[in-house]
Amino acid sequence: MRSAMALAVIAGGGTALFLARSAVLPLAPAKSSAGLMEAELVRAAARADICSAANAVGVGLRGEYFTQPFLRGKAALVRVDETIDFDASIKRPGSGDVPALGSVRWSGWIKPPMSGSYRFHADAPNMQVLVARNVVAGVDAPPDGKVELAAGRFYPVEVIVNKIADSGAPVKLEWTAPHGARYVVPRALLNVPSETATASRS
Repeated sequence: MRSAMALAVIAGGGTALFLARSAVLPLAPAKSSAGLMEAELVRAAARADICSAANAVGVGLRGEYFTQPFLRGKAALVRVDETIDFDASIKRPGSGDVPALGSVRWSGWIKPPMSGSYRFHADAPNMQVLVARNVVAGVDAPPDGKVELAAGRFYPVEVIVNKIADSGAPVKLEWTAPHGARYVVPRALLNVPSETATASRS
């Protein structure tokens, strides 16, 4: 099986970007106060220059695939997924290393193209979207999951499916942008976690 500890991605001109398992963000509490969320968003904005230097080109998010539900055990497969846009079976081209999936986590950074209020969507069962370590869509999300984001800033993001369900619901990282359009977040706005960005956090 492929190691879950590190993965090398070649992106743009042969530049190698190395991922560390320590870059995975901790799960947020089920509910967070508006004050805590605002403070974390401010800290994320302050890290924007560091993150952009480490991730100059959007490549996607790091996906960790587990054979057990609720992210238990070690990841059986770690790779970079350009977008989070899967059918209910979360098909994995060429990923015969994993006979059956129990849960999945994607992590990294998201960069809004414009400033304003964004609403994230999590339509699949057992799915959560976390921005700046706060649940903004899916299980345990507040009724109004909108979050204010600044254009060009990088915010930590996680997408978690704690238990793969055969419900037919697709697994997508979607948002409704400030102008009202709902769409899958494209690769250009997604960046994998990096050792540089991780080391900068305190």
